[in-house]
Amino acid sequence: MIVKKIPRSKTAAPNSQAAHVRALADYIAGPKAGGAGEKVEHRGALNLLNVDHEEQVQEMIDLAELAKRSPQPVQHWIMSWREGEQPTSAQVDQAARMFLDEMGLAEHQALYGLHRDTENWHLHLAVNRVHPETEKIATVNNGFDHEVAHRAIARIEHAQGWQREDRGLFRALEDGRVERARPRDERERKPSVRARDFEERVGGRSAERVAIEDGAPAIRGAQSWREVHEALAEKGMRFERKGSGAILWVGDQPVKASGAGRDCSMSTLQKRLGDFEPAKDAGRVMTPSRAPEPIMRSAHGWKPYIEARSRHYGERVAKREQNAEQQREDRRRMAARHRQERTEIFRGSWKGRGALLNATRSVLAARQAQERAEQRDRQKLERGELHRDRGRFPSYEEWLHQRERELAQAWRHRERQPARIEGPTFERPTSQDIRAFSPLVEGWHVHYRRVGERGSPAFTDRGKEIDIYHSNRRESVLAALQLSAQKWGAFAVRGNDRFQRMCVELAAEHGFNIANPELQQAIAAERERIRLTRGEREPDRGRRSAEIREPRTPAEAYRRHLTDITRERPGRHIHPSRVDAEIAVRLRLTGHHRDEIVRAIKDTAPVDRPDEKRDWDAYAKRTADFAFGVPGDRLAEHLRLQHERFRRIEGRDRDEPELLPPGGPFSRFGLGR
Repeated sequence: MIVKKIPRSKTAAPNSQAAHVRALADYIAGPKAGGAGEKVEHRGALNLLNVDHEEQVQEMIDLAELAKRSPQPVQHWIMSWREGEQPTSAQVDQAARMFLDEMGLAEHQALYGLHRDTENWHLHLAVNRVHPETEKIATVNNGFDHEVAHRAIARIEHAQGWQREDRGLFRALEDGRVERARPRDERERKPSVRARDFEERVGGRSAERVAIEDGAPAIRGAQSWREVHEALAEKGMRFERKGSGAILWVGDQPVKASGAGRDCSMSTLQKRLGDFEPAKDAGRVMTPSRAPEPIMRSAHGWKPYIEARSRHYGERVAKREQNAEQQREDRRRMAARHRQERTEIFRGSWKGRGALLNATRSVLAARQAQERAEQRDRQKLERGELHRDRGRFPSYEEWLHQRERELAQAWRHRERQPARIEGPTFERPTSQDIRAFSPLVEGWHVHYRRVGERGSPAFTDRGKEIDIYHSNRRESVLAALQLSAQKWGAFAVRGNDRFQRMCVELAAEHGFNIANPELQQAIAAERERIRLTRGEREPDRGRRSAEIREPRTPAEAYRRHLTDITRERPGRHIHPSRVDAEIAVRLRLTGHHRDEIVRAIKDTAPVDRPDEKRDWDAYAKRTADFAFGVPGDRLAEHLRLQHERFRRIEGRDRDEPELLPPGGPFSRFGLGR
């Protein structure tokens, strides 16, 4: 048997933990996972309260989302049997339990499915590292979990009688103990899993393999830094300092120097060769690119295969660049057309028609903002379509199979094909911005309401300012900001801290030019947070940013208020939904925005009350609607005097201004120049 952990892609579009868990669980054991070929032989679950697949997935999501700082609380493991070995359902269940027990995750949630869509039967297992009771995330063997996973495989092989892999790291003894097959220092240096996956797919040597097999011997044979640079240059490589370490460039591909061998690291080489000396021509001469090389010299037809593959992906890159240039040109044409429209409409004298002029400006700005929003979403769909339509070039094995099946079989037996999960990168949402609002002109004023809604307007354009009545609703504030951006470009916002915090988030997300000097630092910090969340910075920077963030979370605040309410009213029976409603208002008073409250309730209430059969997503949204509606305003006025106590309950250690306007729920906040 072999075991493998599948990491989350670093290049795919970022998604939420919930989306990751759902996609993984549906792929492993979902109702549609079998497909036409019924690839799922057996499904199972451990330590989950629910029986239905959808409820199991939601339960795992609820618990996984408690790990706010972990990018991957739910891990994906694959255990694969040799060809001809066909485990029973009972053996699969036993293997899953033994694996979790060896990993120290016996009490953790897991979903698994036995797939038989390849020549080798293999078990996909999704395990949640967040403990269901302590809600703490488990780190297996200080992060060296592959070591423990291989030990688990040795136990499973011994218990069930499977053939042991020739290069297995561990073997089980008759008395049940597990020992290493060979000492650590005798292990052969191998490329990483990602590099081996690349080699399996294209049949060529990865940059890591070249560094290990060609670069490391050249470095070991050198007696000075000059000889290191000369020996590597002959092989199309170069050695450069990078921070406190070093990078070994294989053509234009970087590889950590320590990845080629422990004795190739910067610290080890400096001990042997003295202080680092860069190559004399390091700043002027680039290392020539290396031609691709087959991993097997006898690889049949590999050269025409790699040439065809290079042409295919070159054409795809050119297509994307062409699409990007076309979209930029479309945006330039729309901007020019909008300027021309404004010039033609407002040409001439409007003296004596000020009200009509203001209304015309507002309605025109709204229509043009709607057109820009439509164009933005249309172009996003086009980019998503290009991303989904990858036109994946066949792997080397598939290419061989189209020509001669025996050659493909010979290639496949040298290493296993990696598992893969693919899905759409963008789904068109329902409009939650200015496109969902319609104007109504009344004299000098233009009122905007959500389409299909009655009552007071969401916001009103008064010429030089925009008054927002629904300042707690994110979609209303977003629409007003879009209108302001179209009218003025740059503008200032006025309102309480909660309203300004929402404007900061929207400005960072949508690129609005808010002119308030006091908000510039907050907007920059929010943009940095978004970049870190999307993985646009290196992982260590992301971890440092997470460490300096305020340790309080909405879920933790929710639990503290729940404890306080329980202590205040001992012995009184209060329906849990009422308690949640009061907690939501308390969180609103202490400055949490609507999305945070929804997330806190959705993450925490299902864990505390697992017997309640609810649509927890809808439940959390309705509770937040109460908190930010008129009933919530009234309860907030009643609880206002306890605002300082609520802040202390949440552990806040600095003063914050009042978060609700003194004028009541219908106070207005200005937007203007």
